[in-house]
Amino acid sequence: MNKKVLAVVGAFAVFGVMTASAASLGGLTSANLGADQTVVASCDTDGVALAYTNTYDPVTNAYKTTAVTMSGVATPCATKAFKLTLSDGVVSLAENSGVVTLTSGSQVVTLAASVDTKSITKAALVITG
Repeated sequence: MNKKVLAVVGAFAVFGVMTASAASLGGLTSANLGADQTVVASCDTDGVALAYTNTYDPVTNAYKTTAVTMSGVATPCATKAFKLTLSDGVVSLAENSGVVTLTSGSQVVTLAASVDTKSITKAALVITG
């Protein structure tokens, strides 16, 4: 019977030491754990249209996209940053960023390098700020 009592006392002692050691590790506290949510409002609620400027390249016998015109951009988006990415659905073919400066509700974004028009399958435009 003494062996059983001694084993139980020993187990509680080990449990107490382990618990005290774990408590000293720091762990999660209310100071470093939290969650929050907020509404992300759009400066343009009815969408933006993109139109492409294409030119024929006789060397490659193909059309190349040299610029993209953003139109239908709402006035509240003016002076906000934008990023425009053209891709083939997998790889980015062109990426331009700048500030929305609307002239008659549209803005021309000239690409740094022309892109093979038939390669473009997707466009992504993000306006932030």
